[in-house]
Amino acid sequence: MKLPISFDQFKKNPITAISFVLIIVVGYLYVDNKMVHSQQLEDHKDRIEKLELDEKDLEVRLDKMNEKLLECLSINH
Repeated sequence: MKLPISFDQFKKNPITAISFVLIIVVGYLYVDNKMVHSQQLEDHKDRIEKLELDEKDLEVRLDKMNEKLLECLSINH
């Protein structure tokens, strides 16, 4: 594998070589961060959908309990 910069070029201008390597590292970290962020968004989206379904189920159960409570209160009066 041929490197984009030779050792002789590195010796002549080490700041440029280090800058080149840093640009590659920052680019990699940027792409990696985007991929992780996208995965987190998908995970959170799935979790939100599940929580919304749970909320609807709990609302239905609460409505049933409220109906029974109203029935009980109306029978006692």
